Formats: sequence, C-alpha cells, structure tokens
Amino acid sequence: MPIETEDTTTSSEDTPKGADGEISEDAVVWTKETIYEMMRSRSRDQNFHFVGRDIVITERNVGDMTAIGTKLWTTAEVFCEYLESGVFPLKDKKVVELGSGTGLVGIVTSLLGADVTLTDLPDIIYNLEPNVAINTRGVKHPPTVCPLAWGVDLHAFPKAAHYDYVIGSDLVYDAEVFEGLIQTIKYLSDANTTILLGFHLRVPDRDLKFLNMFTKEFNVVKEHELPNQGKAVRLYEARTK
Repeated sequence: MPIETEDTTTSSEDTPKGADGEISEDAVVWTKETIYEMMRSRSRDQNFHFVGRDIVITERNVGDMTAIGTKLWTTAEVFCEYLESGVFPLKDKKVVELGSGTGLVGIVTSLLGADVTLTDLPDIIYNLEPNVAINTRGVKHPPTVCPLAWGVDLHAFPKAAHYDYVIGSDLVYDAEVFEGLIQTIKYLSDANTTILLGFHLRVPDRDLKFLNMFTKEFNVVKEHELPNQGKAVRLYEARTK
C-alpha cells in the first residue's frame, strides 16, 4: 500500500519565525514525510539471511520502551527459522499476518512463496511498508500491507475468501487486546485455515489468560517448542472449532 503524501513545502520566507529569528516548533508542518524522517532519525537496521536472501529490517524509536510495533522481538527470528525449515507448506498459499510490526515474519513467508497480507495499526504501517518493499523485490506474489486494528470494523477489512494460514508473532503483550485479537482470528479463519501463533512466554499469568481464552475458541493441534538460547519460545498450531 503506497503512502500518499501532500506537497506542503514552504519557502524559508513563508515559514513563521520566533522573536529570535529561529523557526518556531509550532510552525512545523507535520506531514507523513516529516513524521517518517523523524522516525528515521531514531532508527537502527538489523541484518538477517533467510531463503538465500539478505534481509535488512529497520527498527524505529529504538529508545522508546512504549514503541512495541516498530521494534523486532525475540520470537520473530526463531519463527522464521522454523518456517524456513519447511515444516509448513507455504508455496502459493494465502497467508494473513496479524501484528506484523517490523515485518520480518511476513517477509520471510513471502520469500518462501506465499501470497501474504501483512497487517498492523496505521501508525505502524509507516515502518512496516518500507521494510516489506525493500526486502521482497522479485517475489512471485508481491505482498500487501494493510492497516488492521483487532476487533475494530473487521467488516471493512478487505479479506480474501479464504486464508490457508493466519499467523502472528509475539502478539500476547496486553491483556486488554486479547478479546479483539481472538475476534479477529475467528473472522479471518475458516474450517480449513491453519492458525500459527508464536510467542515468548514472559508473564505466566498473562500468557495463561490468553491461552485459556484462545483454547475456548480454537483447537490447538500441536504445540511446537522453538529453542532460543534456553528461552521459552513456542509456536501454537490451531484450527477453528
């Protein structure tokens, strides 16, 4: 999804200045371009190699502990290694990813031959979209990036008639969004959809709460243990009841 921008460029003569002659902060025109450039100033790149390709993932706002969606989290790399092993057939499969964040899992899924739609909140798309565009050039099925808030206006989301996989990595971080997340997974799934949720077990009470809610709506077919230097990273394979 291309980012549309408006030409709001002003000359230095037109820009309001303070009493000291400096440009006033209040006079800055906050367009999508200026926001993107501000985010770039707080970024760092991480390099990976999957499916025979070098992948560069840009993280934004790396010093902000509240910036969850623009950072790369533990499970993503481990999830990608597992997908690359070929345990799930992905070639030409229709896949939708929830909470794509920086995009690594969706990118690797695309490189493995799947037709992927990556989703996240609108304010995360600024970072997600360029990562996807740079790292998926030449793939068989060019991936799509779409905004999606869990449990909100789901009928407006341009979903496919059927998804072979609904996937997500490190989505279990805020108990307030669990209900919306489960509603969204149900909306995107049918009897022939495989659901793959990977996450790092960090907060036992919170994680157990999600799993209890999840297993009321879905059948867990298999729990895959994904070793990650001794940390508890797991992948749940499930289907609708």
